[in-house]
Amino acid sequence: MSGRFWYQSMAPISGLTHYRRALDKHAREACSDGITVVVNGVREERYHGRMPAEVHRYPYAKLTLQLDAIEFGMRAEREGFDAYIIGSFSEPFLQETRSVLDIPVVSLAEASLLTACSLSEQFALISLSSAYARRLRGVVKRHGLESRLAGVHGLTTPRDEAEVDLAFASPGELIEDFLSVARKAVDGGADCIIPAEGLLSELLYENHVTSIADATVLDCVGATLLHAEMLVNAKRRLGLGVGRRWAFPKPPPDLLGELRAGRDR
Repeated sequence: MSGRFWYQSMAPISGLTHYRRALDKHAREACSDGITVVVNGVREERYHGRMPAEVHRYPYAKLTLQLDAIEFGMRAEREGFDAYIIGSFSEPFLQETRSVLDIPVVSLAEASLLTACSLSEQFALISLSSAYARRLRGVVKRHGLESRLAGVHGLTTPRDEAEVDLAFASPGELIEDFLSVARKAVDGGADCIIPAEGLLSELLYENHVTSIADATVLDCVGATLLHAEMLVNAKRRLGLGVGRRWAFPKPPPDLLGELRAGRDR
């Protein structure tokens, strides 16, 4: 298989050097030969040195900053990419992005949840903090999977993205924190644990954390990359694409052009 995937992180990726390296390495290991994954981060000048964890708690700030995700998707399609991956559990504007792109649009959150459904009857999510964990319940509800959810948890010691990136150099304390929370989630009925943050998932993957107490620890990034391959193959080989009747109607070219007048970057 050959193709190019645009992986859009919603973090300031150039400042998270360990995470960026881990993503590039993971893509080479997970994807089929012939697949190139280009990792892109947010427009860092818009964050003014702040981490997403600091600003995304404010609904207006989150809306304003994450609007760029749609623009990046449209750019990816213009530049000939075969799939656009929203590499964030916040999955900003997934419906809106799918409604304007003809290439497959893949969400880290959605792909992880769907994979977890194939690996378990009940899954639990673990995020960087209790504040993030609260928002994740909305993501699960949006995908109609509340009945499969055993729980949503934050790490015992809250961390932001920069702190997790630094932990790649000495991950023991963070991993033990995750495993401690994961054990409680397994005791609560989860047979699959989803590390619901790209940085956290990558740190666990790098350190070969794949199970806890006989429950699976999901490789979220790897599962998402393979999900993208599946959707690209489904489009190429089977002609399967997004349904346009209800949730994802695509604006006609003249309307789209009028709406985008002056917005192209």
